[in-house]
Amino acid sequence: MLKLRNIYKTFHVGTINERRALDDINLVLNDGDFVTVIGGNGAGKSTLQNVISGTINPDFGTVEIICRRHLLCKLCFRLLRG
Repeated sequence: MLKLRNIYKTFHVGTINERRALDDINLVLNDGDFVTVIGGNGAGKSTLQNVISGTINPDFGTVEIICRRHLLCKLCFRLLRG
């Protein structure tokens, strides 16, 4: 299960190039769900993927991954080791 709660991410805060990529994203995906994320350039698709994978941290909000199949599946292991 994947839960995203109140995810916000802004790049270049306080500059002329400030850009909010994610604005109050909330999402719950259960085991077996299949999702496609679509959007134009700059819509935040890659930022969302990077937040879920732990590559970047959100400015605010929580990402919760509960793996019921394996104690440490590949994604969970990568996220836990930091």
